[in-house]
Amino acid sequence: MRIFNYTKFLESFSVDNILESMSIIEKDLISSISGEELDLFETLKLVKEDFTKKDLDYLSENVEFINSLSSLGLKKSTVQDTDDIETFLNISLKFMFIYNIESNELENPIYLILEMWDEDKMEWTNVKLFKVNGDVKRFYDILSSKTIELFHNDSNYIYKTSNTNDWELQNLLDETTMFKRFLNNIELVDLMKNNSVSSKIV
Repeated sequence: MRIFNYTKFLESFSVDNILESMSIIEKDLISSISGEELDLFETLKLVKEDFTKKDLDYLSENVEFINSLSSLGLKKSTVQDTDDIETFLNISLKFMFIYNIESNELENPIYLILEMWDEDKMEWTNVKLFKVNGDVKRFYDILSSKTIELFHNDSNYIYKTSNTNDWELQNLLDETTMFKRFLNNIELVDLMKNNSVSSKIV
């Protein structure tokens, strides 16, 4: 992998439905920590050929991985799974933080390792390493958010949900035939697919 801005790799994703809108989720999650993608193997001094599997659970238990972290003065957190967390879009995502060996887990981590479930391929994506340059609290705020903001022309439309299936427009004075007061998931997805509409998780 190369070091590059997180928006680069997002271009390869498409939004098929609200529960699998990986581009939006990943963009906003990485943006929340001002994340910068790094080469996992180069940064953590790992021999790529030694890792026949590259999923996060395997990596977390791998002795070479743990020893390499220790030699760099680093330590890992446990793997967290969003299936166990009430998240904005019920996405399937796993992540692990890397800390300074002397830090506690209430402090900001140095790195984030992330992987997502690819619904098309029915497998976990290869793990990605990000340098954490912002407050990790914002990362958790994004995961637990139930608000999405849509932008169209020069207007914005804020929708909230209590059940991740039904969405209500908050700025009612801006309601239009396109941006209705109430939307279901399918309608929201259709809006997100529109090339003239952009969005972010609030």
